[in-house]
Amino acid sequence: MKTAINLATRPCANQRPFWLLAGFLLLVSVVATAWVATDGVLTWRQRTTTRARLSELSRQQNQLAARQEELESALLDPATQALLQRVGFLNHVIRQKSFSWTGFFFELQQHLPAQARVLSVSPTLQADGTVEVELRLGGRSPAAVNQCLESLEQGERFRRVTLHAQAQSTTRADAVVADVSAIYVEE
Repeated sequence: MKTAINLATRPCANQRPFWLLAGFLLLVSVVATAWVATDGVLTWRQRTTTRARLSELSRQQNQLAARQEELESALLDPATQALLQRVGFLNHVIRQKSFSWTGFFFELQQHLPAQARVLSVSPTLQADGTVEVELRLGGRSPAAVNQCLESLEQGERFRRVTLHAQAQSTTRADAVVADVSAIYVEE
């Protein structure tokens, strides 16, 4: 028969749970270290890519600024300035020529009562493309001129109708003469 005899000074202890726990903690620390290292490498690559993209954008910005400076200096050239003034003048003439007198008088006729008439018209082209019109209206009575003004204000094409002066007329045809300005908006 065999009997187990322990000749050691201390009894044998079971260290298996300790080694299992130590192995598990070692495995967790290796996985965590690998994850941190991978994340660090990815962050470094992204930072490197971002820096390269930023330097490329900075280079493009410098090129565009140099190109803008070159173009602005070309615009300051006296020959270019003369050409720009001529183009502006021609565009202004084209806008003036494109004003539809037929459409204007048709719209004005829609708002003119029978007792009032237009004595003079003076259009001025504004920078925003609208036309400021100075009108001199004549009417048989102040009520006819006021009716014309109210009709113009209610119309879709006339804006900011303003009466500047109204006076009694010495002519037989018109008892009242009024100076009016309005903004005419074409379609």
